[in-house]
Amino acid sequence: MADGTWTGACAPAAAARLGDAARPRRSLWAACACGSECALDPRVWLGQGLARQPLHALETRLRCACGARRARLEIRGLAQAPRTSGGIYVFR
Repeated sequence: MADGTWTGACAPAAAARLGDAARPRRSLWAACACGSECALDPRVWLGQGLARQPLHALETRLRCACGARRARLEIRGLAQAPRTSGGIYVFR
């Protein structure tokens, strides 16, 4: 505030961006509502200059083997990777 006091309000956290997945010890994962999960290589999208895109903007570029035309993207640490994966593909 103008008088120097702080109300405790702050801006909401920024959405995760594709470029965040390229950091060390991070990986990009897609998860479908059917339960399929898959590690994705972000280099294809990074090569297209999409590093600043929020992850939710790229979710419609994914297709699952179950027929879903969207999957949730998230960045995980390497230790958080699930044991099973597969069935989700990137469409440019």
